[in-house]
Amino acid sequence: MSELADLAEGLRQDGKYSEARETLERCLEQSPRHPRALLLLGRLQYQEGTLLEALQTVRTLESVLGRQESLAVIADGLEQLRQMRNLPPDPEFATQTMAELLVQQGYLLEAIDIYRRLFVSCGGEREVWEKILSLREQLRREGSRDAGREKVARQLAVLDGWIGARQGED
Repeated sequence: MSELADLAEGLRQDGKYSEARETLERCLEQSPRHPRALLLLGRLQYQEGTLLEALQTVRTLESVLGRQESLAVIADGLEQLRQMRNLPPDPEFATQTMAELLVQQGYLLEAIDIYRRLFVSCGGEREVWEKILSLREQLRREGSRDAGREKVARQLAVLDGWIGARQGED
């Protein structure tokens, strides 16, 4: 059994996860409570991103070895990661991230539109306002990907009016 576990660990270290998993499964078929094989399988499952499987494997290992502090810490950490992964993303963070990606790709008109909606929905956050002003200047200089000059000019006029109206509210 130790030879199979050693082979599986070498395969895992080489990034050959599916082969490592098959080897560990063979090992566990022959000895279902083999502690090292269970530990390696849990680590492999974690690396593959299957947190629930990794947690179940660590729980099985706990039943083999008894409750140990180090395993309890690993199990608790896996449970916390699993719960965090299941949380929906913060819409404001997701929206701002999308806008930043659009800026990086040169789609400034689309990014400004997202920032404008974000500004209105977050109650006029100063950081978002400054980003809009900065992008307006960048749009004047560079234009926007896949948008002709006329479209950019029209959208800049609309944006200038929107900014002017907001500045008048202050």
